Amino acid sequence: MSNSPLRIGLVGYGLAGKIFHTPLYEAAGVKLLAVASSNPAAVLTDHPSARIYESPTQLFADDDIDLVVLASPSFTHTSLMLEALAAGKHVLSDKPFTTTVAEADAVIAASKKAGKIASCFQNRRYDADFLTLQSLLDQKTFGEVLHFEAHFDRYSPTVENRWQESKQPGVGNHYDLGAHIIDQALVLFGMPDWLQADVQMQRDGSTIIDQFHVRMGKGRFRIELGAGMLVPDNRLRYRVHGTTGSWYKEHLDPQESQIWHQGMKPGDELYGFEDESRYGTLTTVENGKTVTSRTPTLRGDWPRIYREFASAIQHGSELPVTGEQARNTIKIIEAMVASSESGQRLQIVA
Repeated sequence: MSNSPLRIGLVGYGLAGKIFHTPLYEAAGVKLLAVASSNPAAVLTDHPSARIYESPTQLFADDDIDLVVLASPSFTHTSLMLEALAAGKHVLSDKPFTTTVAEADAVIAASKKAGKIASCFQNRRYDADFLTLQSLLDQKTFGEVLHFEAHFDRYSPTVENRWQESKQPGVGNHYDLGAHIIDQALVLFGMPDWLQADVQMQRDGSTIIDQFHVRMGKGRFRIELGAGMLVPDNRLRYRVHGTTGSWYKEHLDPQESQIWHQGMKPGDELYGFEDESRYGTLTTVENGKTVTSRTPTLRGDWPRIYREFASAIQHGSELPVTGEQARNTIKIIEAMVASSESGQRLQIVA
């Protein structure tokens, strides 16, 4: 047990490292100790006290690091997690956890052998709208939930020259934005009994899957998830229907925009709060009458994932994201591709 801040060694300082990881550390009470990056000048401009390493291997050898965080390309995650675990480090990869279920199994086995944590950075479990939805479900607002729909759409018609749009293992919208909404669905409802999916290379010149739609079922309950990059009107986030209520939510959680575009810090007073104009719409049936109201959005809290990882590592508390949960997301992604290729509904065996 330790009262000192959890010390982090970060691999990669591109968009993920700069925008989605390091800004959270101060508010989470953890410390960025070292960075392995091909662009040390950029790191030192933002974090002048960080130790700089030329390679992940050098970083893994630093005895002062408690947790290795991988903000590196998707196709490097498995090999780097295995190397970090072999070096005696806890390790947290950005999503996707791995590119295949077989790789996830290998990482989980190595984690157990080393007695160290291997997990996945699922920050969007702490989106403002998702936390609000969890609260509504906990209150049984909808009665029996019959339909859950989630979208993570964007309008990005031009194929860019970057690794995120290159033909590589673990690359594509299903592994990127899809990994978030799949994880959210599994957190809320567990693994489905079956799924049927359609995945596409939709944009001109695309070499990656950039659009998908998947329908999943458990009894009479249905889940629909979709993410595309040719969606000019991409406001829809969630649609939920139950026996006594419905909820409709538009607009993306504000935290990405606040950090990236507004220069806000997670410790700022207004961080994580959504404007009232973007609240969701709740419709309930009360005494046979339909009642419609706006649902105040709870405060988003991305730093919470690091607080919870620190507590798990230092105090043995429950992990916010387990390796097995991360594996299940990859299992759904693999099944989506297989279903699309076969045109068939596939049974999911837990």
